[in-house]
Amino acid sequence: MNRNIEFKRFFCLVLLITALLLFTGCAAGPPETLPESGRGENHEPVYEQVILEDRTFNLELALTPGQREKGLMGRDAIAVNEGMLFVYPDEEPYPAKLNFWMKDCLIPIDLIFIDRQGIITAVHEMEPPQPGTADEDLVVYSSERPAQFAIEIKGGLAAELGLRVGDRVKLNIDNLMKKAR
Repeated sequence: MNRNIEFKRFFCLVLLITALLLFTGCAAGPPETLPESGRGENHEPVYEQVILEDRTFNLELALTPGQREKGLMGRDAIAVNEGMLFVYPDEEPYPAKLNFWMKDCLIPIDLIFIDRQGIITAVHEMEPPQPGTADEDLVVYSSERPAQFAIEIKGGLAAELGLRVGDRVKLNIDNLMKKAR
């Protein structure tokens, strides 16, 4: 009987560690092997204009593992016409099913996953967790299908714009792929 309890504890610990390794940052998906310059990058942000429905957004690009891991963590506001565009490199394992969470996020965010052809695979309204929420208790938001991109905008805008799974988002995909690392 004690052996069964020890196995269950060990199994739960393995699941917890796996979950912590799979999900990082405020809506930044699975952690990646970071190059030496991956963490703590201190470069000037790069932006891309993207039209969602009839509205133009100036989106900060998350092109590197460190930028994607950090995402919008710690920010206390997103302007109505701004946000972040996560671009995953065009190499294995991407496109992949992506998972984001709201670790260290302070504000509501809408999350739009997009595949390699520019088709929306999932749309989520994400609310910041209560302070002190343990990592293993954070809600995980999935792309549902393999995705290459994710867009984060101010909470409530995706519904206001009428964005739905299957809609097409016009992205300069070839240019974005050249920039991603």
